[in-house]
Amino acid sequence: MHAFAFIQQRALYHVWRRNKLKAGITVALVFSALGMVAQKSDFDRQVPMGKLPKPKEPKQLFYLQRDPDENTVIYQLNMAGDTVDAEEPVNVYWIRYAEGGERKGLNFIQQTMAYGVSHKPLGNGDFELRLAAYKQLPLRLSYCRKSRAYRVFTRIDNREAILDRIFVRIRGGTKFSPDIAYFELSGRDAASLEPVAERIAP
Repeated sequence: MHAFAFIQQRALYHVWRRNKLKAGITVALVFSALGMVAQKSDFDRQVPMGKLPKPKEPKQLFYLQRDPDENTVIYQLNMAGDTVDAEEPVNVYWIRYAEGGERKGLNFIQQTMAYGVSHKPLGNGDFELRLAAYKQLPLRLSYCRKSRAYRVFTRIDNREAILDRIFVRIRGGTKFSPDIAYFELSGRDAASLEPVAERIAP
């Protein structure tokens, strides 16, 4: 093999290996951000859904809960005067129920890889939202005339719905590979305001 070709091949191998390592590190960071890196026994503990706290924060849009504890992520409308803040339409923070109910901001990894939201203006006062860890779920922040407030809308059980809660059920697994059984979306039908829910396998 020509010396230059050999050097080029070795360089490409090292780039591939470095990228593979980065991917592995990213997976580990995501699990850490989701609060899922713990002892194996933690994954065997499931929170009883019916007994989880139901937060009612000012300007609350929806919230997220998951095994193995009661800590809850709040998604709150962010206003600039009388209008939605176009730069940051949603505030995201913890209520750490398992730690005395302390309110706490997301750290960098949680914000960028797990619970944070990105937004895109839709040109009519509405915003498209995407969760960092579940970008395939489209959300829309929009004014709801029925409830006379801003709400987050999505499809739940093939119906246009107001999103109230996301729950993540974990059934065992290991430190770096938790077994996510399902995501449950809960809300209200946008037309009738009747409760609606759907479980989605990952």
